[in-house]
Amino acid sequence: MPDDPTHDVPFPTSSSPGLKPQEGGGRLINAFVEHAPAGAPGDILYKRSPGLRQVYEQSGNVHTRGFLDCSTSLLWIVQDGVYNVTFDGTNLVPTFVGTLSGNTPVTVARNNAGTPQNVGVTPDGVFNLFTGGAPTSFADPDLPVNPTSVCDLDGYFVWGYPNGSIYASDLNSVNVQALSFDVEQGLFVRRVVRYTRRLFVFGDKWTGVWRNVGTSPFPFGREATIPRGIAGTFSVAGWETGWSNELLWAGDDGIVYKLNGYTPVPISNDDVSRDIQTAILAGDGGLLQASVYMYGKHAMWTLTYPDFWTWEFNLTTGEWNERQSYVRDDWRGRQSVRMFSQWLIGDDLTGKLFRIDGVWKKEADDPLIWTVISGNLTSFPFGVVISKVVFAMTTGVGEVESVLEPKVVVSWSLDGGFSYKHPAQRNLRGPGETQQSIVVRNLGLSRGQGIRFKLEVADAVHVGMFGAKVSVEQRKVGNATSAGT
Repeated sequence: MPDDPTHDVPFPTSSSPGLKPQEGGGRLINAFVEHAPAGAPGDILYKRSPGLRQVYEQSGNVHTRGFLDCSTSLLWIVQDGVYNVTFDGTNLVPTFVGTLSGNTPVTVARNNAGTPQNVGVTPDGVFNLFTGGAPTSFADPDLPVNPTSVCDLDGYFVWGYPNGSIYASDLNSVNVQALSFDVEQGLFVRRVVRYTRRLFVFGDKWTGVWRNVGTSPFPFGREATIPRGIAGTFSVAGWETGWSNELLWAGDDGIVYKLNGYTPVPISNDDVSRDIQTAILAGDGGLLQASVYMYGKHAMWTLTYPDFWTWEFNLTTGEWNERQSYVRDDWRGRQSVRMFSQWLIGDDLTGKLFRIDGVWKKEADDPLIWTVISGNLTSFPFGVVISKVVFAMTTGVGEVESVLEPKVVVSWSLDGGFSYKHPAQRNLRGPGETQQSIVVRNLGLSRGQGIRFKLEVADAVHVGMFGAKVSVEQRKVGNATSAGT
């Protein structure tokens, strides 16, 4: 038995559930870490993920499929329709402009013409998009049907195809010449993306990088090969305006990559990679959806396998956390765009449109449950009395207007995380009530498998935690003491 009866609880900085709960390093769900400033109670602060504040709701099931920034307005593409969204200085004002059949995500692009032209690609084909009218079918017969995606680069529209073909329009035009194409031989082109004035042609085996060389009729020349493909059309994000200018994607091998020049640098941990590989092996790589947003200094890249999970990578800290919406296993947020000086997020469930908002500690009106699961504290043997745990949590966070006495629910596991029992509620206190710590006593006898803690806060209040300490005692047997066997 160690001489020191107090032990630091190991909390993770990245979520790592493990293949089995007993093997994991802990979890962060709707929670992320921030490096605390000098003089703070600890080095790492565990904060609540930002909420989704509703800024508009269209009645009916209007599942968000994508967005297109049209400079002074926003095209919001939803299930079976398109809205042109303007901002009156206070509120978003969406106007229905026409039908666009389908409910799957779309890719969109916009050129630099005097009156810019907009194009979208869906599983039903290529469409012209308008801010003041209904979508129309793309009519140029020299463009083959059924591309996988579209993007824009230097005023050109570019489309990718399953046979490896890449077609380009004329400059600032929707006209396409019959010979304005090239081919990535042997590649199934899943996505074309504009990034750093280059064309990235993501395929099932590798990624080709092209640049504008001014040739005619096809204006692009091949520059480099990135030896990693992509899991699916929508599993890449990071070119968006207002983002931190880092391109990340889920690779064809189930690993998340970030570019260093043209070198793909793996950044996913084993848990993230295992989840992506499971989706790919199930034939669902095409269902993966990536998006980005900024929250203060934090640059967040998210990847969702609908109905199963959402992982979030914080480029500012280099750490992973999970997102889960209320009574879901994944995050309801779909697609993202920086527009009207805010990050807007669509909804997977309804016609609600959200903005990322750290002050709004809910998702619409649903709870945003902050959940932190510790690593396994194993520094004491079988049969030791675990007398108490003290959590360094911010108190006095209740709000008179909403939740006066918020609670944290503390559960603990004595079998490595396989099961949790004894949930205990502790009061995070009302405004100014900061004198008391968060303490749970009489946690039982250790079983030789250590102890894990799970903390949950559902109330819509500020959450901050720096860590915890566990106190243990030798068990008394008759007139003697024992540390267990």
